[in-house]
Amino acid sequence: MPGLRHVVLAPVVCVLLLAGALPGAAQPAERRALPETVVINDNRSSAPIVDISKVVIDASWYWDSEQSMSVTVPHGFQAGHRLTVWFDVNGDSRPDGHYRLDLRAPKHAGGKSLQKSQEFRRGGGWTQGGSKARCGGSEGGPPLINPVRRGQRTLGIVFDLWWCLGVPNPAGADSGAWRVAVSVAKGRNEDMAPNHHGWSKPVAGWGPCDPSGGAC
Repeated sequence: MPGLRHVVLAPVVCVLLLAGALPGAAQPAERRALPETVVINDNRSSAPIVDISKVVIDASWYWDSEQSMSVTVPHGFQAGHRLTVWFDVNGDSRPDGHYRLDLRAPKHAGGKSLQKSQEFRRGGGWTQGGSKARCGGSEGGPPLINPVRRGQRTLGIVFDLWWCLGVPNPAGADSGAWRVAVSVAKGRNEDMAPNHHGWSKPVAGWGPCDPSGGAC
């Protein structure tokens, strides 16, 4: 089970954005805080059935361990859709793991809720491989808990990402950093956000313990 973040009473440690990589070690004077929310507004160049318009990724509340994100498909999610989210927390170009959601037709004729199959895998690069691992939010349960209605435009996902990946949380008050690449596919059609297997801008893993900027 994922747990609450372990913290110490210290100022929030900020991190430096490096071109093409996640923030890494830097002297305090060179660091600056990462955003708590990153929005990807994707262009509309893919087939409508898989077209992604927006992805939003959010840091966890400081005293918890639950990062979150949402994916919007203007024409709605349907049976046969596969959503894949690759994650990077260590700053190299290779994904550290991925989440996959497959949607199937409702179990009963006339049903409105799609059946869903979801899994999280560690490693595997840009493939669907890797080792299967438990994953969910800070209170347990799968990343996508709520039912998915046929034609629903936005899906919300929560996860204790560092626990899902099997890596230690950042030490003390360090915010950590993560970024994503998102795919929505159906049949031979696929859309990526950002485009062409690029990474999103990094977002903090956790927000500050005192959003006003004071000491914890």
